[in-house]
This record gives sequence, structure tokens and C-alpha cells, in this order.
Amino acid sequence: MRAWPVPVVVGIGTALIGTAFSWVPSLWWDEAATISAANRPLGELADVLAEWDAVHGLYYLVMHGWFQLVGISEFTARLPGALILGVGGAAVAAVAQTLAGTRAAVAAGVVFAVLPRVTWAATEARSYPFVIAGVAVLSWLLVVALRARTTPKLILWWTLYALVAALATVMFLYSVTVLAAHAVTVWAAPARDGRRWRARSGFVLAAAVASVISASFAALAIAQSKQVSWIPPIDRTVVNVVLVEQWFPQAPWLAAMCGVLVAAGVATRRALSPGERTLLWLAVPGFAVPMILLLAYSLFFRNVYLDRYLSFTAPAAALLVGWAVARIARRWWAVVAVLTATAVAAAPAYAQQRQPFGKAGGMDHSAVADRLIEVSQPGDCVAFEPTISWQPTSPRSIADARPDAFAGLVDIGLDRTAVERDLLWSTDVPPDVLARRAAGCTRLWVIADGERDHEWSLLHPNNVSWRFAPYRFTDTETFRALAAAGFEITGRERTHRMQIVRLEPADQTQ
Repeated sequence: MRAWPVPVVVGIGTALIGTAFSWVPSLWWDEAATISAANRPLGELADVLAEWDAVHGLYYLVMHGWFQLVGISEFTARLPGALILGVGGAAVAAVAQTLAGTRAAVAAGVVFAVLPRVTWAATEARSYPFVIAGVAVLSWLLVVALRARTTPKLILWWTLYALVAALATVMFLYSVTVLAAHAVTVWAAPARDGRRWRARSGFVLAAAVASVISASFAALAIAQSKQVSWIPPIDRTVVNVVLVEQWFPQAPWLAAMCGVLVAAGVATRRALSPGERTLLWLAVPGFAVPMILLLAYSLFFRNVYLDRYLSFTAPAAALLVGWAVARIARRWWAVVAVLTATAVAAAPAYAQQRQPFGKAGGMDHSAVADRLIEVSQPGDCVAFEPTISWQPTSPRSIADARPDAFAGLVDIGLDRTAVERDLLWSTDVPPDVLARRAAGCTRLWVIADGERDHEWSLLHPNNVSWRFAPYRFTDTETFRALAAAGFEITGRERTHRMQIVRLEPADQTQ
């Protein structure tokens, strides 16, 4: 079989699986942050990056150009990530094929394509799919550089390695830990004595160049580390996060299956080829070293570990499981059977990720926007309840995620814009100011939290808890101020977590 068809097919398949139905889930608060930053002029984007969110700066810049070309929707916001994951899948298959043969390439590629952390990333308008693909390509470049025989090729591959490592670090700072993992690979993987020295020196030089290129960015991102100050301390739930949620969110049975496959692969007594040993020295440190480094820092200093923050270790996990499948399944029919079972075990998580309210907390930004388009008319007024118990911003983030839904409406609740604040989010005026501005509105739509009689909490991985406090719109200062100004509720509609309330002047409805 020719060298490249398997990686190419895997790449196309990964992109198709990731893209399919990725537009169905509602946008949520994190994705609203992406659109809020990327959907502004470059000068204003630079201001917010300098002040607050440099860690995502490269991704926002990419998405800024993309949105200028195609506009903003659930599909366009997520498509770049789904497509770039195809590059990651091709790189994973190429690494496995180079080191362990075609069966390992097919197995690792399929595992990568259906891995719940990867299919989840395909529905996230965030930098996670880009850094997953970047680390996968970086691992492939490492393998190619280690096997290069001539000086010109060594220079070429190590130069590309340094550039991609720098890009991956700038795309997401945590991925710099992959350099430590690759240092373990270079020092431990089998190699001829004469090539071992060249490999080590080439890696050290390339890693140093990548570090120098990304140093100023890293310094700025670290200075803005208050962004992760909200993460709760590590507790005993971290065991489940590491074993299941890290790569298999919503798929515990798949986690157990992959654990059994790896154990069976390790238990197989057949001798390892040099390529397989290199693959293992690439895969195991590839997911273990970044995790150990971040967990150690979190235990002794401040917690910076979230399962999704280590999404970039997914290629290494897929390599290990794919190697195990190829090792224990010696016939193609057996490989197909195991991979089919793997896909079946992953299917429930895939389906859940692509439900309309499949995002964290069941957020419903898109549902609110779609319904507002249906019921509102140009010239109507709109406002947002200033606070919401389970989200760090007001529901105004819906307008950032879906600006099309608010075109033609008069926003009477806006205080200071995100651009004016050099931050991601705009602010809302107090209720008394809102009531004064409402004079002259014939119809006012207020986006508010959903009605709730009792408090309840939603516990996410990493001990992250969202508190859904009791809420009645008629008990809020916003409603009381508007009622005093002569408005009454003429309709309301629950979307999922939130509601749209229609108010009109009382004398108009009589």
C-alpha cells in the first residue's frame, strides 16, 4: 500500500465526523467570548488582548479573518475547528503508519476520529481543535526529524518543528508542556548511537528556538493568569476526570474498553519492533507528562487544571489505543470488529454532544436568538436582566454570540460596550435608567433567567459547580422599575435555561 492514502482517508473521515451536526448545539458562553473578541476591528481586538485575553489571541485573529469572509453562525463558528481536526487525524495516522504499520495507522486514526474529546472539540468555537491538530502535527514532525538521515533534511524538519511548536504555544499556552514530553521521547526512544546525538542536539536547538519565539507571548499570558482564578481547588473528583473526562467525556464505557485494550496490548508477549518502542515513548509521555506537570503545579500552587485544557493530549491517547488494537488484533476482520465496538461505545457521547442543548449547563443562547428573530419586529426595544446566577455575565452574551438576532432592535439596556471597556463583555444599565430609556417603546423584549422555584446545582468535572438560584422575573428590580414606568407583561416564553419576556405600555394594551 502506498504511504499516504491511510492518513488522507483518516483526515477526511475525521473532518466529516467532526463537522456532521456540529451546528445543532446552541452556542454558549465560551463561544460567545470568541465571537465577542473576533467580531471587532483589529485595533480593538489588539486592545482586549493586551488587557485581558492574550492566551487566545492567535485563535481570535484567525477567527476574525474567517468571520469577515463567511459571517457568524453556529456552523461557520465551528467549521474551522472541525476541518483542522482532520489535519490532526491525518497526522496521528501518519505517525502510527511510520512507526508501527498500516493496521496501527487505521486503528489510531479511527480511535482519534471517534474519541469523545475530539468530537467534542469539533463543536467548540474555541482554540481546542487547533491546538489538538497542532500537537498532532508536531509529533509527526518529531518522528520525521528523528528518522532523517541527511543534514539538509535534519535542518528542514527541525526548523518546521520549532515553528509549529511556537505556533502551538501561542495558540494555547499549556501546549508548551508537550516539549517536555518530547524531550522524554528523544532521550528514551531507540536510535543508533551516531544518530542519537544528532537527534538530541537537534531537538534541544529546535525547542530553544520555539521557546524564544513564544517567550513574549507566554509572559503576557502568564501576567493575565487571573483568567483561571475561578477554577476550584483539586479534590478527589480529579481521579474520575483523569480516567474518564479527560479523553472520554460522557463515555465511561469507552474509557473502560480502551483501558482493557491497552492492558491487553501491553500483556501481549510478542517482541516490540524499534518503531513500536518509539511509538510508546511518544504516546505515553505525550499524555502523561503534560498532565503530571499541570497537576503538580495545581497541587502545590494554584489549580490551573481542567479536563478540556488538556485536550491536546488526545492524539497521544489515540496513538496508544490504536497501537494496542493493532497488537492484539492480528487479522483485518478483528481490527474492524474492535474498531466498530469502539465507535458504538463512543456513539452515545457523540449524540449527546450534538443535541440542541448539549453544551455545558444546557445553555440556550442560540434558541433565544432564533426565537427572538421569529417574534420581534424592527424598531422593537430589547434589554437584558443584569445578573444571572449560573453565568458570570448577564444574558447580554447572547447578543455577542448571535448579533444577527438583534439587528434592527433598539438596545435600551446597554451601558458600556465591551470595546469601550477593552474587555470581552458589555455592561447593562441599572433598572431605574432602563425604565427611563423605555419611554417611547411600544414593545420591549427582556432576556432573563428562567423561572425557578427551588435552587439546584449542576456539578461539572473538576469540581466546577453551577448554582441555579430561585428566580422570578416579577420579583426583580428590573420588572418593578418597568412596571412603575407603566409597562406590563403581555407574554413570555421559556427557551430552556432562559426566557424571553414581552412587555408593553399598559395604556396600549387596554
